[in-house]
Amino acid sequence: MQQIALAPSGTQACTLDIEKFHRTCLVLPSHKPWLVIQGLPGQFFIDHAHPFGTACTSSNAGMITNTVVDIWKAEGVFPVPKYEDDLKVFRVPSPTGPFHDGDFSYDYDHTEMLCHIAPLGVPWHEEKSDNHFLFVTTFIGFQWDIPRKLVSLPDDKHLKFHEHVRRFLNNFQGRPCHLLDVEKIHGSLCHVAFVYLDGCSRLPSLSNFASSFHNNDLVTRYPPHSMMTDLAWWLRKLDNGSVTRTLCPRGLLQDLHLFVDASTSWGIGIIIGDHWASFELLPTWKIANRDICWLETVAIELLAYFLEEMGLHDCRLLIHSDNQGTIGTLDKGQSSNSHINLSVRHTYLSFSHSSISPEITYVESVANPADPISRGEQGEAGKHVSHNFKLPDELTNCFLYV
Repeated sequence: MQQIALAPSGTQACTLDIEKFHRTCLVLPSHKPWLVIQGLPGQFFIDHAHPFGTACTSSNAGMITNTVVDIWKAEGVFPVPKYEDDLKVFRVPSPTGPFHDGDFSYDYDHTEMLCHIAPLGVPWHEEKSDNHFLFVTTFIGFQWDIPRKLVSLPDDKHLKFHEHVRRFLNNFQGRPCHLLDVEKIHGSLCHVAFVYLDGCSRLPSLSNFASSFHNNDLVTRYPPHSMMTDLAWWLRKLDNGSVTRTLCPRGLLQDLHLFVDASTSWGIGIIIGDHWASFELLPTWKIANRDICWLETVAIELLAYFLEEMGLHDCRLLIHSDNQGTIGTLDKGQSSNSHINLSVRHTYLSFSHSSISPEITYVESVANPADPISRGEQGEAGKHVSHNFKLPDELTNCFLYV
């Protein structure tokens, strides 16, 4: 992703896929005694055939792929990101390059690139590999538009994932399912969420449900309402096949002196530069599964609303928090706690509206200027921040703005 975000004008790429990747790595007879696979618990077998799908094959074949990349790098063909059997070879314009495409010159073309590794005899998949360098190409299931710096789902993938969700909703509405059914749809949507960023917070209901099976592949369970609601959201979202994600450089990190803190004894404190804001807890805030981690997460949500209202946009901002759990949750973009997850969803929706990229870092409580404010102390007179934004419905009975 960073490779395309920082790509200079004229950059092209070529996708290469190794045919029958897991079956192209030969096994020396002397190695067989150490190639062991497990069947049922307590049953182990020597892997004579080295079939598709065994972990040891991926490791062996991966070493061959690394060799390909190393040779290319030594011969001036780079960068080459790779994932299993998929390789993405880039080329950038060169003022003295002998190969031309439109207004650009390059140091190598498709044929020259493959000549460097021809002695290895790598079998390339004809249908899944590009036969020349392109400005728009497909890699690991996504379509990458290098000049426009966009990533999206190809039409066939978009329709495929939409159909997966539709079938699950139709097949298991009011009916039980197996763990494998949940794992399949969850894996598909985790992949899709790379483009549909607002879908990250719609995944915990699936992973929570999957964990309730306790790895038992034989039992069946009824999908909860929360999961089916999230899948209905995904179905509506996947109706739109033109969704793209912009791949822009993150830019320089700006420290605007942003601090947040929360305490269950009083409420939330926020520092923005030399200004401050506070929200006092109402008695009705405390319900099941709302705790200090939820409060700390909401503190960042409220800060996001302030920043959006201030008109900040298209920037990367440093935010300080003294709660490691909240930092980890926001880094992942989701939580298994439904209340925290909803706050994360609102936070990133606000940041996306303003194209703000948050960088949340840990600060000790004793060094956090928002700490005393979260405990009811007033900040400096005349530095209080006013606001006009409306709190989400679930927060209206939780806080009194002070």
